[in-house]
This record gives sequence, structure tokens and C-alpha cells, in this order.
Amino acid sequence: MDAETIRTAEAYLAKQDPMLGKLIAGQQLEPRPVRHDYFASLCRSIIGQQVSVAAAAAIYGRFEESTNLEPALVASMDDETTKAIGLSKQKTGYLKDLAQHFVDDPQIYDHLSRLEDEAIIAELTAVKGIGVWTAQMFLMFTLGRADVFAPDDIGLQNALIKLHGWEKSPPKKELASFAERWKPYRSVASLHLWQSLDNVPAATY
Repeated sequence: MDAETIRTAEAYLAKQDPMLGKLIAGQQLEPRPVRHDYFASLCRSIIGQQVSVAAAAAIYGRFEESTNLEPALVASMDDETTKAIGLSKQKTGYLKDLAQHFVDDPQIYDHLSRLEDEAIIAELTAVKGIGVWTAQMFLMFTLGRADVFAPDDIGLQNALIKLHGWEKSPPKKELASFAERWKPYRSVASLHLWQSLDNVPAATY
């Protein structure tokens, strides 16, 4: 997302949600360029699943150093390599499966930027190890889509608890409904919520 889109979104969100507007007024989001290395982005998101931002960044750094983000090298990683990187057996399987898709067809996902969000989620979640959250992070951080909200994200849940003084997070369906007020800029709202915790998902690294 470019600076103009972010500023337009922030002004809109502040009118729609005054509490979020107060949060926005005390923070600043930097423009986020669209990413073009889909393989690297999806690997980053898989590695970031269910681990802290710091842990994910460290593991991804070792992964990048060991494989140079080449699908053929990822697909052929041995146990010694994955152990040194710090990858679990499950994530290793996911990364190897993803890598094989790119080995078989390097242009396999080049068309994704032309699809609607839901179609992208459907296509990506057909890949082993890529769930809805991972696909949503891809939409937000790789394609720069402005209207994405991930109710499964613990960071977003915690940020909303903090902002509104809730005792606990509502069910995910209710959270998704709550976020409807931020359309068509739910991604920008999410970025501000993450920033309020100083906790941006590993998909951004």
C-alpha cells in the first residue's frame, strides 16, 4: 500500500471508529511495497505460523541463508539442515511441498494478483500447510490488499482486548463482524492494531 492509500484509509477509519482513530493519531504507518517473490513470501508465512515474531524472524533468516530461497534446494533439504535451521518436522513438510509446486512450475502463482481475495484464499489453501491465516497474510503483506482482516490472529485479538478493555476476545465470527465497520480498509486497521502491540506478523519481515 502506498502512502496516499494509507492516509486516506486512516482518515476514513477515524470517522468510522473513534476509538481506533485515537490509536491511529498516535502512530504512523510506513508505505508497504507490493512483493513479487511469492515463494519467499509464502515460506515466510509458513515459518511464522504459531511462533513469536522474533522466533519466526530468526528461523527465516537461517532458512534463507541455508537455501538461498531456491525451491529446488528447499525441496531437497535433509534432516541435518532443517534441524540447524530450527524447523519442526511439520513445517519442513509444508515447505518442501510448497517448494515442489514451484519446482514443477515456477510460474504457478503468477496469476494471483489478478484474482479477487476469496479466489486467492481458495487457491492457496489447497496447498498443504497453507491455511486461511497464511493466505490472508499473503494478501495483506505480499499483494498489498487494503481490505483484509484475520480474526484467527492472536495479535489482533490481543490488540482489540487492550483497545476496548475487554476481558477476553469474542468468538472469531463476532470479531469478523466487528471488523466490518472498517471496510474497505480492514488491512490498515489491522496494521495499526498490530503496531499498538509492537507486534507485526512475521510475514512482514
